[in-house]
Amino acid sequence: MLSVNKFADISKLACISAAVSVIAACSSTPSTSLTGEKAHTLSNAVIYQTSSKEYPVLSSFVYNQAIAALPTRFANGDVVVMDVDETVLDNSTYQKERESVGLGYSSKSWADWVKREEATLVPGVADFIDEVVERNGKVALITNRDKTLDKHTWNNLLAQGLPLTTSNTCVVGRTAEDKKAVGLEGMVNDKDLRRMQLTQGKIACSNTSKDTTSTWGVPHTIIMQIGDNIEDVGGVTQESANVEMLMPRVGTEIFILPNPMYGSW
Repeated sequence: MLSVNKFADISKLACISAAVSVIAACSSTPSTSLTGEKAHTLSNAVIYQTSSKEYPVLSSFVYNQAIAALPTRFANGDVVVMDVDETVLDNSTYQKERESVGLGYSSKSWADWVKREEATLVPGVADFIDEVVERNGKVALITNRDKTLDKHTWNNLLAQGLPLTTSNTCVVGRTAEDKKAVGLEGMVNDKDLRRMQLTQGKIACSNTSKDTTSTWGVPHTIIMQIGDNIEDVGGVTQESANVEMLMPRVGTEIFILPNPMYGSW
């Protein structure tokens, strides 16, 4: 029979041995690393835009309706004004990358993404732009990307195979002047100044700035506005927009695309 002291010593040894085994097992398990990035659940908004069948159906439907509303042939000076992000270029990869590591939007990460020039096309937009160009039309891409990034926007658009030239397309990003103009007469949101400059023949297209034969230095008539945000329509804000008053123009000169990921709302 073991003495009380001998039994206590054996118990201590057993506990120590068990503890050592647990530590060894944990240290050999690769999943215990604290240096790797933690996986995060994507929001329903990003999943909807990247995986649902509803998103491409709705986006393509809007663009099919816009094609039906186009004139058979554009008159000289007629132009379609379009937003870029989530209207022409799909940036859901950026949103997905950020959310997957538990991060949100930041100006630096966004600029880095734009410089990668890897955004894809929104469903339906290629057919729409093909039709605009085929009908001798022009497109003004008024974007709230910083104007210093316009060359990357232009490169990204060309890489997607769109039939864009400096004659039929104007890319114009946002500057501090656009923000300061809000509140002045006729300036309700930070795209209104650029819309006015377009109609006055004073638009500063980044992709044609060195083109001495640019066709953009004359007044233009905006016949259609397309975006994913109500503020892509001239003269309104999220707060002031009157849906009932806008509806008679929707489907003929105003087209709004779905974007559940972000917005002025």
